[in-house]
Amino acid sequence: MAASLPVPIFVSTVWGEMEAVTGEKSLILGCASTGAKFTPGNHRATGNALLDQISSGATIKNSYLALIAEAEALYGMGCRYYHYHARNPRTHEQSTSNEIYQQISRPLQRRCKELLISFGASRNGPEVREGINRFGEWERISQSSLPLHLGGAHFVTIQAAVELQLMCEVERQYGDLSPDFIDSEGFSKIVAEYRPSDRLTQTSLETYSTSNGADYGRTSPLIQFEVYRSAVQARQRLGLFHEVEWVQFPRSYAMTRYAVEHPQIRLGGGGQINITLLFGFSPRLPFPRSYSEFKQVVDAARTLEYDLSQPGVKKRQVTITVGAAVLPEQAGQHIARLDVGASSGEPACALRRLASYAAQPGSGVDVLRFGMEDTPYAVDVHGDLRLADNADLAEIVINEIALNGARVETDHDAIFDRMGLNWVRQNLFFEQRQRPLGRSELPELQPQAI
Repeated sequence: MAASLPVPIFVSTVWGEMEAVTGEKSLILGCASTGAKFTPGNHRATGNALLDQISSGATIKNSYLALIAEAEALYGMGCRYYHYHARNPRTHEQSTSNEIYQQISRPLQRRCKELLISFGASRNGPEVREGINRFGEWERISQSSLPLHLGGAHFVTIQAAVELQLMCEVERQYGDLSPDFIDSEGFSKIVAEYRPSDRLTQTSLETYSTSNGADYGRTSPLIQFEVYRSAVQARQRLGLFHEVEWVQFPRSYAMTRYAVEHPQIRLGGGGQINITLLFGFSPRLPFPRSYSEFKQVVDAARTLEYDLSQPGVKKRQVTITVGAAVLPEQAGQHIARLDVGASSGEPACALRRLASYAAQPGSGVDVLRFGMEDTPYAVDVHGDLRLADNADLAEIVINEIALNGARVETDHDAIFDRMGLNWVRQNLFFEQRQRPLGRSELPELQPQAI
């Protein structure tokens, strides 16, 4: 399956060490182009024409042709990571249709050959919930089993907010989970002992969202465990890559650590995980007030390169994507003075602050994410909103990156290596050498020596 990725193999390197040697910070530019939150069905009209237009997703592109043209333009601006949720072009609601994902992925693979593609996955929205009711829970994440050459994606976000339901149940049984405890041997006991229940409940997680955006429908921890495991296995079979989103810290941290350590899941077992930190998504992962708060979450995610049982042995390459998931009505609250970088002391919006943090030499960030999924608007230092599209948001972060002396990384070989993707392919080829195609792992089925 790995042969479907037409990229040469290079020796993997630790990017943080390369930056320390060269003294130059680079960031991969990523766009989250559509999303599941800002849709007509998720928004209740407020009477504020501008706010209603933004929050209903009226300015988000939905047609295939418009999305592909926009993605090509972003690619020309240096964007090399493109994340999107399938949206019904007629209703503008999030959809589980794999055909929609494929209709965008296929032409992007042909026209933007060095673009890393990422699919979203969520339980949010009326059409997604309808699809789950008709076809079962796997429907919302079935895009994870699409091969790349058939219109699949390099990444699929398999840890949407509802998966954290498992950690809510863990908290009820074991008490609150602190970051220090999650990164200790004590958490190993929970991994071994905890059994997800099959109790169906109406799930509504504490998030900053549109009117109906926090409603995730009826499900159970056991169902979510099985879907998470199946999605990881599907990616492994395809020789493709792993990505999760964090929306509630430290619950998201606990969920990822649980998935990494659990013998039936083994997230990152191929040697790689990309973790997307969505600052501002919920009260548990608020937008950071300072660079040090930002770094605390980034550094926690990096510890997942190591297993709890072998803290000194690097088992996988963890890369970090950061995004500012700030509602338009909260945008003015996040205007604050920068405490690092070239514009230190000056007021800046959440997106500019995020870009400044990510552009610092020791930030630990690999992909800087912008886009209509997270902030479908622009805002000035006075908190005044205006309409914007993905290209406008790209210009904001590109300018901030340059202002802080960093650069946008566009070299495909460097990006593929930096994201840990070569490491995965090397591991896959090693496995193939150990178990050549056509040979069973069961000794009794091996051909007898003559």
